Amino acid sequence: MEDKDLKKLLELLNKNEDEIIEYKVNNKDHDRIGKYISALANSAAMLGQQFSYLIWGVNDVSKEIIGTKFYPKTEKHAQGEPFITWLERMLDPRITIRFEEYDIEQKHVVVLVIHMNAGRPVAFSGSRYIRSGSSLKNLKDYPEKERELWKSFESRSFEREYAKTACTFEEIKELIDVNSYLKMMGYFEDSNDEEIIFHMIEDGVIESSGKTFNLTNMGAFTFAKNLKNFENLSAHALRVIRYAGNNKLSAVADNTASKGAAVGFEGLLKFINGHLPRNPETLKDNGQITSDTDYPPLVIREIVANQIVHQDFSVKGSSPTIEIFDNRVVFTNPGSPLNRPERLLDMPPYSRNEALAELFRKMHLVESRGSGIDKIILTLELNHLPAPDIAAKDNYTVVTLHQRRTIQEMGNREKINAIYYHSALLYIEDNFMTNSTLRKRFGLTNKQSSIASKLIALALENDKIKIYDENAGKKNMQYIPYWGISYNNNSTPISSK
Repeated sequence: MEDKDLKKLLELLNKNEDEIIEYKVNNKDHDRIGKYISALANSAAMLGQQFSYLIWGVNDVSKEIIGTKFYPKTEKHAQGEPFITWLERMLDPRITIRFEEYDIEQKHVVVLVIHMNAGRPVAFSGSRYIRSGSSLKNLKDYPEKERELWKSFESRSFEREYAKTACTFEEIKELIDVNSYLKMMGYFEDSNDEEIIFHMIEDGVIESSGKTFNLTNMGAFTFAKNLKNFENLSAHALRVIRYAGNNKLSAVADNTASKGAAVGFEGLLKFINGHLPRNPETLKDNGQITSDTDYPPLVIREIVANQIVHQDFSVKGSSPTIEIFDNRVVFTNPGSPLNRPERLLDMPPYSRNEALAELFRKMHLVESRGSGIDKIILTLELNHLPAPDIAAKDNYTVVTLHQRRTIQEMGNREKINAIYYHSALLYIEDNFMTNSTLRKRFGLTNKQSSIASKLIALALENDKIKIYDENAGKKNMQYIPYWGISYNNNSTPISSK
């Protein structure tokens, strides 16, 4: 046992049994333990605490260490299922729990550390529990406490929770890349500790706690030297997989980000770019041999930055992923879109993680509010590339970029998607889609206006666009997205942004 672990245990033992600490001796009732985890986690949330504890081998009155015969790591549930595996499975949402075992003077002590890192009350086996003093109660029998508990979640955010607590500033500097923080935030790189502490508190990277500091999830997730130092955060690191071919049968590269999201951002983009599909090499007039890709760097950068900022940190067991195939790139993010996928372009932008989004804006890693999706659509259009396919699937947001295709190679769904985004992009600029603009979008010639007309008819039939003015002549016909305001409803096109 390390000295710091013993010190932490003794500090816990000095606290009375209250709503976030429970002492047991040999209680091995599996259901009872699960109920206590639910109760302790929910009580911690109500009290604004990150952690709660269940301790075996200590007398709850005298705090005398008497030892326990409970060994959770070898304990089995029904049909031989490991006890801890069963316990984690029965919790909803699946919060982080950790069993620590100590042997003090030949007496075995077990400490269960419960990290309340969920955005809603914790249930065990479908029921939620709470502490009332040192007693275990079913939450449904205490409506006032239930309202108080839900209210506590409204004022909490993942970013402001603590990744590490009671750290000296020297320990903070060991955990996060201070030089990168200063450089990326635009501060003087020769700032002294007092100045750095001031900036970090202002930016929400750390919080002062007496003579020590608490490192926030946002600070650690963004600037960590190594995310593996933060068990709860490393699970949210972005993963990049390069497959051979167009399916998942064989992966040729698989890399999970190890640094903080901001510190490792450029390196991550370099890794992605190095594994994107390349077109055949071409010889330029200056003699340089180049090999282009159908995935513009600006588009990749915007999507990756938004993956990092807008992921739902409450979704356990899943991290943002980028899957690169020969014919497409698929970006999958935990959390459904806060707006309908096709309305991300025009609706007011929202973020699950507003503090993190603001920090990334300060570092110029994401665009000003709402302009990122505009740039993605516009860049793809200017390069005559397929529009992004943005979809909500279960509790995930999935964005797919396809390789370059001619209009003849596109399916109807892909054509309609491109036409819709073309009309929407023009509409928010107070402009209209026409046969001419659509020809330009797809790289068609003036002689191919009939093809553009057929494409427009296809999008109209599928209710993705509509005619702006029904009374306009055929040659002057203008089109807007299905949600736009037509001439019949309003004489002036009004942007939704």
